[in-house]
Amino acid sequence: MKKETGIIIAGSLGILVGLGIFGIQKYLRKKRRDYHDYYADFHRHFEKRYKEDGNHDVEFLAMQ
Repeated sequence: MKKETGIIIAGSLGILVGLGIFGIQKYLRKKRRDYHDYYADFHRHFEKRYKEDGNHDVEFLAMQ
C-alpha cells in the first residue's frame, strides 16, 4: 500500500468517526430536549413546594 493511499484511508476514517460522534451528540441532545419538554412541569420547583408549604391547605381548612 502506498503512502498516499494510507493517508486517504486514514483521513476518510477520521471523517467517518467525526460524523459518527457528531450524529450521536445530536441524537442525545434531541432526546434530552424531548425529555425536558415533556417532564419540565413535573420537576419544576418540586423540592421548594414542600418547604414553602404554609397552613393554607385543604387539611388546614378542614380542621377549622
